[in-house]
Amino acid sequence: MLFQVLAAGIPYVVLLWFVWGAFGDHVGELRTGEDVTVTDVSGCTEEGSPMSGQIPYCAGDWRFDDGRTGRGQIEGARVAEGDRIFAGDGFVYPSRSSLIWRLSVGGVVGLILLGMAIGLGVLYRLDRTRQRREK
Repeated sequence: MLFQVLAAGIPYVVLLWFVWGAFGDHVGELRTGEDVTVTDVSGCTEEGSPMSGQIPYCAGDWRFDDGRTGRGQIEGARVAEGDRIFAGDGFVYPSRSSLIWRLSVGGVVGLILLGMAIGLGVLYRLDRTRQRREK
C-alpha cells in the first residue's frame, strides 16, 4: 500500500517542484526587471494563437533607462518603436502586468498541486488508521 501511495504521489511532487521553480524565476524577474523603451522593431510575426503553441512575437531592440541595450523576441502583442515594455537581463515581457499574470497562474497551479499532495498524505494516513482498526 505504501508503494502505491508513493508511486501516486511522486508525479505531484515533481510537478510541484517544477511549478515552484518557475514561480521563483518569475518572482526574480519581477524584482529585477524594469520598464524599458523599444528603440527598433525589425519585424513581427503572427503565426498563430497561444493555444496552437505558436505565440505571435515581434523582434526588436530596447534601451534601459541607464543606457544599456537589449535585443530579442517580444512575445504577445504587436509593439512599435517608442512603446514601453518590461525587460531585464535575459527576459522580456510586453508589460509588467503580463508577468504578474503568469506569476499568479503559476502560484494558483502550485497551490492546487500542493493541496493535492497534502490530500494524498491525509488519505494515506486515514487508510492506515482504518486498516489498523480492522486488524
